[in-house]
Amino acid sequence: MTTNQFSTRFVCLWVLCTTGMAVICHSTLAQGISPGDDAQQPSALQEIEKLKEKMAAMEARHDAEIAAIRNENGDKWLTQQRAEEIRVVVQDVLADSSTRSSLQGDGATAGWNKGFFIASADGNFKLKIGGLIQARYVYSYQPTTSRFESTEAESSQYGTEVRRAEIIFSGNVLDPSWTYQVKMAFNQNGMTVQTDSGSTSLANAAQLNDAWIRKDLGNGFSIKAGQYKSNFNLEDWSASNALQLVERSVINSYFTMDFIQGIELQYETDNWRASVNYNDGGGNRNIGAIGQNTSATLAATSSGNTVEWATAGRFDLKFAGKWSQFREMMAFKESDEALQVGVGYNWQRGGSQNALNDAFIGNSDGMNFSYTTDIAWRSNGASLFAAFLGNGFYARPGGDAPVNSYGAVVQGGYFVTNDLEFVARWEYLNVSGGTIDVTTTGSAGNASAINAQHFQIYTVGANYYLSKNLLKLSADVGYVVGALLFQNGIYNNSIVGADYRSDENSAATGQLVARVQLQLAF
Repeated sequence: MTTNQFSTRFVCLWVLCTTGMAVICHSTLAQGISPGDDAQQPSALQEIEKLKEKMAAMEARHDAEIAAIRNENGDKWLTQQRAEEIRVVVQDVLADSSTRSSLQGDGATAGWNKGFFIASADGNFKLKIGGLIQARYVYSYQPTTSRFESTEAESSQYGTEVRRAEIIFSGNVLDPSWTYQVKMAFNQNGMTVQTDSGSTSLANAAQLNDAWIRKDLGNGFSIKAGQYKSNFNLEDWSASNALQLVERSVINSYFTMDFIQGIELQYETDNWRASVNYNDGGGNRNIGAIGQNTSATLAATSSGNTVEWATAGRFDLKFAGKWSQFREMMAFKESDEALQVGVGYNWQRGGSQNALNDAFIGNSDGMNFSYTTDIAWRSNGASLFAAFLGNGFYARPGGDAPVNSYGAVVQGGYFVTNDLEFVARWEYLNVSGGTIDVTTTGSAGNASAINAQHFQIYTVGANYYLSKNLLKLSADVGYVVGALLFQNGIYNNSIVGADYRSDENSAATGQLVARVQLQLAF
């Protein structure tokens, strides 16, 4: 018997008893017999007793039926009812807590998706927090004959350093088409800035790297403004946490614009993309536009901080894969094949009042036209990258001869397991026409990017990926054949970040750099 059947019978019994009592009372009153009439009381009492007996019999029968239900189902019907009620209450509480946990009522979300994030429920506002730590041990050996007067520094130098420590904020505002990024970086050796006496290095401090706003205009077009890394050459534009070797090549240090300030128009399709920008010149991050040459002495005898104009652009053609695959230099096991070729340029006019400063060739009086072409291939654990780069420094004051620079980089890697990758790189630089003569007799020269020089660097290494590029251990060894005669590249990017030292004469050779690095990215 079900609960509903039991309830129905109980109601019927109650109705029957009530009706019977009403009938007896009505019959008694209809016959004119009062409850106090002794002659009629026995008959009425007998009727009541009969009803009591019937009620008792029905109660006994229903008690037996209830006992049978309990013996058959126990308290299961009651447990199911309670469970359903509890389930409804829990759902209501969870629904309420999901909105209150964001400290506001719009249902904002938070968590991890390739970085920690906080976002509105509709996705129109999002803040993503990331970071990078690269802790490194370095050993540097420079032969005695390669150092000025053999007394400038010890041949062997070694120690630990934090090459990069960055905090990155990115996301979108108003709607997903408005994106932004702000990146703060620990400055390992201090920024080099220009002063009345030439240049000086500031104390270690945090510095602003990226600070840009981007608007997706639709149909493949977008516009970007602020401070950002130039995409002139693919090696430098690839993410710092996605390098194959411990550090980018020395050739990259020589040619790259690094961070620029400007405005850029971009266009992208599934198969090709292009960009062109107007900027403040390579190597001029965090520099204001007004008030740089504030003294007559600075304007007449030293370099200013700005260029008269600068523009850069790049074109990429993709034959296979996704664009996102070229933000990493490696190809993990089971990754799809990807292939692209690209060309890029940077053209700028240095300040007409700026005297030649060895560390700021790009800002000096004259014209610099840099160009590159590269190819990148990825496929199922194997990768290959090759680039050719060049620069012409011309239209110099006083009829000084042009300086032409050419460089090349070839590197590749292969995963022998899912987590272990072996890599190798070859790089070459040749500079001709420089006005600073460093002879083979061992005379001292300035560490300048316009020194006549040529060298090759051979590097081999390995990566052990504990969690792909989020956590990995890397090691490599590089050997220089020839003399490395510059300290800062054309656009002021120092070779110190790559842990190399400038040689002091063109007869130098044999510099060696060994590095071990632990990387954490989040």
